[in-house]
This record gives sequence, C-alpha cells and structure tokens, in this order.
Amino acid sequence: MIWNELRDIIDSNQTFVISSHVSLDGDSIGSQLAFYWYLTSIGKTVHIFTHDPVPVKFGFLENAGMIKQEKPSCGFDVLVVLDCSNPHRLGWDEYKECAKLIVDIDHHRDNTRFGNINIIDTKAAATGEIIYRFFTECGIDYPAFVAESLYMAIMSDTGGFRFSNTGSSVLRACAELSERGAQCSTIYDRVYSSRSRNALILQSKIWSTLKYYCNDRVSVMEMPLSLLDELGAHYSDSEGMADHTITAEGIKVGIMAKYSPQETHFSLRSRGAVDVGKVAQQIPGGGGHSGAAGCTVALPYDQALKHILSIIEKELD
Repeated sequence: MIWNELRDIIDSNQTFVISSHVSLDGDSIGSQLAFYWYLTSIGKTVHIFTHDPVPVKFGFLENAGMIKQEKPSCGFDVLVVLDCSNPHRLGWDEYKECAKLIVDIDHHRDNTRFGNINIIDTKAAATGEIIYRFFTECGIDYPAFVAESLYMAIMSDTGGFRFSNTGSSVLRACAELSERGAQCSTIYDRVYSSRSRNALILQSKIWSTLKYYCNDRVSVMEMPLSLLDELGAHYSDSEGMADHTITAEGIKVGIMAKYSPQETHFSLRSRGAVDVGKVAQQIPGGGGHSGAAGCTVALPYDQALKHILSIIEKELD
C-alpha cells in the first residue's frame, strides 16, 4: 500500500478531527487513539469526536479520555474517519461541514468510499492493522501505549484471535506489537475477562431471552434498553453477547437485538452459511462483514424482528 497521498495531506494541514462509527468497539477506539498519538506527535492540533462514549472496559487505554462527545465546530482542515463503512454510521450529519477534506481509512468491504482519499483494505482483519502497517512501512516509531492501542484493535476485531480473519499477518503484527510493549494478557483480561456485578446480572437477563426461529436455524437474544436503568448497567456491558448467539449446534445465523420503543438495533453473526453483511445491507445504513454485521430498523422490536427474519429466511432458502 502506498502512503504518499496520506502523508502529503497530513504534512500540508494543521487541524484535524478524528471520528468513527456509533457504538464504539475495540478496533474503532484503538485505531483512533493510535492515529491521535501520531498526529499530535508531529505537532498537529487534533480533536476526537464520536457520537457514543468509550465503553468503560476500554477506559484503561492511554488517552481514552480524549475521545469526546463534543461536536467540533466548522473550520478544521481534515476529518479522518476510521473503521466506518459509510458516513451514516458516524451518527452526526454535520461531518461534511466540519473540515475541507475527508480521509477515509477502513477495512469493511461495503465501504462507500466517501472520502477525498480512501484507504480501504478489505483483507485487513482490522483498521488497527492498516494503521500498524502505515507506521511500519513509513518507519514511524511509536511508544508502548500506542502498541497497546493497536494490539487491542486487532485482538478485538478477530474476536480474541478466534475468528477466521486471524491469519499469519495478524499474528506477526501482534507479535511485533508485543515486542514493542503491548501487555497481551492484561489487555485480554481487561477486554474479555473483567465485568462488573451489574454487567453479569444484565448478561444473565439477556441469556434468559434466548429463542430459536426458522426451523431452529436462527437464534435470537434481546435486550430492551430500559433494562439498563433498571439494573444500573451500561450499554457496553452487553458487548460480546452477539458472539454467543452463534455457538449452538445447527445455528446458521445469530441475532442480538437491542431496542427502544421506536427502533431496534440488530447485531448479526454467522459461521459462513449466510452472509450477514449482505443481510444488513438490505437495511438503510446497515452493513459489515460476512460473519459479523449490524443494522438499525426504525420499528418496534416485534415488527423489526419479523422484518429481519424475513430477509434471513430468504438467504437460508
């Protein structure tokens, strides 16, 4: 991958906004923090804005507090969008007005190439892997805490190195990040093995909703958002539950639904029999990978579930 165009834009501009998709995950957070470090290390003025806050479990990362929910004013030189397949997923409509140029760096195959420059590598396991290669191929030295952000980004989007996108390039990258100071076991423990008591109660409630559809080929778990206030839990406490929906024998598609009275968000999972990315793309603003995708339907849960199941059933048949 040639980085000349990206470096030219960075060198010739001074003020930057970094942003990513709604419902932040490990890759979006780690990528933003690594790129934030790089820009500030060369004297740039940088503001990070995301629609949603950083989940508590990622708060241990250096500079996580710099990811804010304060919309930037107009007049920035460059908006850098990381790990976001289309601008609708940013969650804010003013993105076009905040900067003169947009840089789009992503690994999703359904990326709409909405930037002035688009660095899209669908073979990369994570956007963090693309940024790792940018640093490596351009000879950019970075401290241990940046290695931890990149390691966490890659680890998260490979499901803790469980998903099929875990290949030799991923393992080589993470080996170097470990050599540069990333504390692998600590990062894994913080992301996957540390839960508050309320989070465990929330997850037990979600497990209790498990149902099967489409001749037992689709499993569904659900969470009304009102449950969070009831239990004193955080939205991010439900993260990872979608991955459990695909673990039962014979299941082709797993669904984790989170809903308010007005709309329903679906996290979709597949082991390969159904391309859930294509399923999500049939909903405006939806998309993702073949094995993991998401979409939001502007309908109450019962109606939204019928709609998404009708799409999935056609793919199963």
